[in-house]
Amino acid sequence: MGLLYLGTALTWEESKKYADHVRTHGITQFLHTWDRLKDRQGDELLWGDEIEYMVISFDKEAKNAKLSLRQTEILAKLGSIVSDISAGCADEITVPTFHPEYGRFMIESTPGSPYTGAITDLLSVECNMRYRRTLVRSHLHPTELPITLTSFPMLGTPGVFTEPYFAPAGAVSSHSLFLPEEVTNPHVRFPTLTANIRTRSGSKVAINLPIFVDTRVPRPFVDPTIPWDRDIFPEDAEAKNGAALPDHIYLDAMGFGMGCCCLQLTFQACNV
Repeated sequence: MGLLYLGTALTWEESKKYADHVRTHGITQFLHTWDRLKDRQGDELLWGDEIEYMVISFDKEAKNAKLSLRQTEILAKLGSIVSDISAGCADEITVPTFHPEYGRFMIESTPGSPYTGAITDLLSVECNMRYRRTLVRSHLHPTELPITLTSFPMLGTPGVFTEPYFAPAGAVSSHSLFLPEEVTNPHVRFPTLTANIRTRSGSKVAINLPIFVDTRVPRPFVDPTIPWDRDIFPEDAEAKNGAALPDHIYLDAMGFGMGCCCLQLTFQACNV
């Protein structure tokens, strides 16, 4: 996730007034950058990884697992310990960094400085990944674990799937039938992004995943988890008006995609 600034975000109605200005200046900046760097060659190979974890809270007695929404608290602790470690290290030693992500249950980690193409750097990657996981885990509750899982299987299901519990009826940015507002990072960028995409498109996200059909699946299959009669937001009727397809699982919010975790690699090219 990119650098997060503090500021006042614009709604889609406010921001679209500046679209031509941003577009024109973006093209101008690109052309200036191209003209300045088009003949530059041979930049060093630098690269790095980003690992996204989801923090899951386990209840062994009840035999269930929930998404822990303590991202802000955990990152504050990690920021403090990283500062302490950095203060006690030599300048050539880099300390991992940790960042927020779209989901309030997600934490992103990076090595702290880029790797090079040297064999020593390549051999240090796995150790660095383990070190980052150890740092994260040392600042979690005893019942919590940082899991590198792409998608949480219970995300958006009826009932309790977060710790603490919040109802989806208050999803003021996504208007989701399934995901509460509180699963989204509270930084103004994220709820504003969610609301603006919905406003600009004139409807909610509509994700339909084909079900696996076997002898026990009724045909047509109608997703039983959809609260068809909810009437809180104007978009609540979209599901029964055709957004939810038969023989599919219906998802209606950015959080189902942006709430996925992954491993990313970023490479610096030798030229533009």
